[in-house]
Amino acid sequence: MSKKILAFLCVILLLLSLLPVYGLSFFNHPFYDDFGFSIKPHAAWRNTGSHMAVLRAAWENTLGTRNTWEGTYTTTFLSGLQPGVWGEDHYWIGTFVLVTGLLLALGFFLWQVLGKTLHADAPTVIIAFCGLAFLMVQLAPSPSEAFFWFNGGVAYTFLWSLLLLTAGCWLAYARLKTRGKSAALFALLLVLAVLLGGGKYSMVLVALLLALAFTLLAFVRRHPKRLAFAMLTLVLLLCLAFSASAPGNAVRAKTLQGGLSAPMAVAQALYFGLALMGHWFSLPLLAVALILTWLLLPTLRRNSAAFAHPLWVTLAALCLFCAQLAPTLYTGNFLGDGRVMNTYYYSYCLMVCGLATYWAGFLLSRNTGIQPEPSPRVSLPVLALAAVLLVVGMAAYRPQGRESYGPQNSTAGTAVFSLLKGEAQAYDRQMDTRDAAMNDPAQTTVALRPVDPVPKVFMGDAADSQAIDYVLSLYAEYYRKESVTLVPKE
Repeated sequence: MSKKILAFLCVILLLLSLLPVYGLSFFNHPFYDDFGFSIKPHAAWRNTGSHMAVLRAAWENTLGTRNTWEGTYTTTFLSGLQPGVWGEDHYWIGTFVLVTGLLLALGFFLWQVLGKTLHADAPTVIIAFCGLAFLMVQLAPSPSEAFFWFNGGVAYTFLWSLLLLTAGCWLAYARLKTRGKSAALFALLLVLAVLLGGGKYSMVLVALLLALAFTLLAFVRRHPKRLAFAMLTLVLLLCLAFSASAPGNAVRAKTLQGGLSAPMAVAQALYFGLALMGHWFSLPLLAVALILTWLLLPTLRRNSAAFAHPLWVTLAALCLFCAQLAPTLYTGNFLGDGRVMNTYYYSYCLMVCGLATYWAGFLLSRNTGIQPEPSPRVSLPVLALAAVLLVVGMAAYRPQGRESYGPQNSTAGTAVFSLLKGEAQAYDRQMDTRDAAMNDPAQTTVALRPVDPVPKVFMGDAADSQAIDYVLSLYAEYYRKESVTLVPKE
């Protein structure tokens, strides 16, 4: 089969798998932490109707949160801008931002690595992008917290996308020789470093380790931009220090139990990191790694000198993957909730495909007798094997908490069934009724009825939360009600 035809088919299949995800988002509504971080921005919009006033309120909220809860200024600021601030019917924008941001960052990063660095052809890059995008969106450990909850998704999925974008920009900057373009890209990298430095610590740690490794390599090889790399790394380090020194971090730490010492956190990060690698290895992932490696063989042969240290690279990749688990373990939050597990999974997919590619390049450099020639076509046996692995893997897919096996458990499959069964529509109608009551200034007291059914990939009904007193207080403050209660169960 022609690689161009295969790339075209992959794009069509990816788009078809994304349509239900985007479509389901129109029936979604804010979840309770969305309200907690956006009380002031929502009040600013309600009182003034000014977008600038909303931004100022989000900034003031970030400063206040630094003293009372956490120092991750980027995620706090973005959480204050959840689309429900402008009306609950705008909440669908969150899913579009989170999914599209992930896709754009992944595509840019792969183009910089495969297209610009290894000089792979465009169809190969497109096929790689579609395969990895399918894995990350459809098989994410917690799609609800990745794409259908703005507060959780923007703090982790969106910031991970920002990390990927930064890595791609760093690679592009290292190659640029034009002074004007280099200056502009360096300025962008400074902004990205400041934004990343205010993200969750699991991702900031990965970003800092990557920056340190890249900078050290630049000095060893006497790269002409090594001082610029060092400056970017220093900015990232200073922003992390500023975030970690926030008084609110101590306040939040008191709500967590079972924090570990630093050595124990590192040891457990290695243990649980290896466990997650084994847990997440799947036939769909193997199918993507197989087809990607096969398509890259001619390119790898031309760049075989770059794959001389597979053991060291593998060890570094494994350590980097495990390192991101250390911050949550250290604070006593075990491995973290679904939203942070999603970022571990995204990193794992990239790592497996990257290591498969690197080892293939190394084997080609050892004069194994394999002499792959550039070809515009894809081997049908390899394509058939990858397709079988993908189909069988999807048939056997069963995420945690589900009773059945099959593709209906993927993000798109769950969305399709929610729409066909009318769950999403029923949920939306009930939430619209609740929102109308909450936004009615004539109703100073509101009694909430639990919502049922709730689509499986939505976060659920905040009124059914274990922290119900906190939820009700948030509702009352957000909507300016004297009291918000629950309708007694019959």
